[in-house]
Amino acid sequence: MDREIRTERLVELGQALRRLRDPQAIRRTALDWALAQTGAREGAILISESGAWRCAIAHGDPSSWTQGGVLPPGQGSRWMRVADSVWLLPLVEKEPPEWLGLRDPGPGTLQDAAGWEAARLLIGIALEAAREREARDAFFSTAVHELRLPMTSMKGYTDLLRKGLAGPLTENQQRFLETIRANIDRMATLVNDLLEHSRMETGRLRLRVERISLEEALEEALRRVRKEIEGRSHRLSLDLPQGLPPVAADRERLEGILSKVLDNAAKYTPPGGEIRVRAMHAGSVVICEVEDTGIGIAPADQARLFTPFWRSEDPRVREVSGFGLSLAVARGLLETMGGAIEVESAPGQGTRVRIRLPAYSSE
Repeated sequence: MDREIRTERLVELGQALRRLRDPQAIRRTALDWALAQTGAREGAILISESGAWRCAIAHGDPSSWTQGGVLPPGQGSRWMRVADSVWLLPLVEKEPPEWLGLRDPGPGTLQDAAGWEAARLLIGIALEAAREREARDAFFSTAVHELRLPMTSMKGYTDLLRKGLAGPLTENQQRFLETIRANIDRMATLVNDLLEHSRMETGRLRLRVERISLEEALEEALRRVRKEIEGRSHRLSLDLPQGLPPVAADRERLEGILSKVLDNAAKYTPPGGEIRVRAMHAGSVVICEVEDTGIGIAPADQARLFTPFWRSEDPRVREVSGFGLSLAVARGLLETMGGAIEVESAPGQGTRVRIRLPAYSSE
């Protein structure tokens, strides 16, 4: 084993950590890197919780790392020898603190103080960021659950009232209930977007990628937004060639993405405009384009279009309700599915959104 940590090895570690979101994946990567760097026989990452130490991840016997003889004596920033063959390095000092432990590292492999300080900082920063994302995810999950319960109740009772099960309704009452129902749906969309964004941030997004018909996904998406399109008297045209291959995607997420794009096209196009939907097959990719004759997007705004929670200052955009999350979530979901989304636009000339999806392959 090398006594000094080569710069390229630190670069490899940093690049590997930047790709990870889950704290446990970061711990595993850090431990594997330290074992490879030192040739240690065993290793572990320890976490102090409620006055006791537990082994978060280990290479070797996990129980051997929680015995009193190997617990770290106080704080420090360098390797500390706590037993004949056991060394510990602090990674995170914030509660709960975390330590990297090695048993029987190679002779001299822990002597490069500057190299290990750099590695310690890389791992610690990645872990702290991941833990913060995990805490936000836990908050969002709880908040979403608590919000969904009353929304489901309000939605159910509103639908019962609209059906006249509590007595006949006047025209005004029916219209008011439709407004309530529309706002409940808008809240549900926000809650779902928040949860999806949180899952992507923490690396906990789980997709069910399968063989999907793009025509069927578009049909469902159009069903969801048809009322908006017809209410604004837009002309809708579809150009879907025969023999279009299926795509590899998560059905529920793909239908949601197409709905968001179509809904944006309808809302940001003045009444009486046109929305054109076309699809094509290009090698291993299926492309779906949604083009409108709407207000368009300024070049400066296009650069920030996929930034979470960002919305344009254009008054015509501000008069349409929104939270600035839908496109950011759509891009994250598509990239996770192996696809992409692009936007071409010019002020006053409309917008074209191009969605790329991998064509389904049995392999």
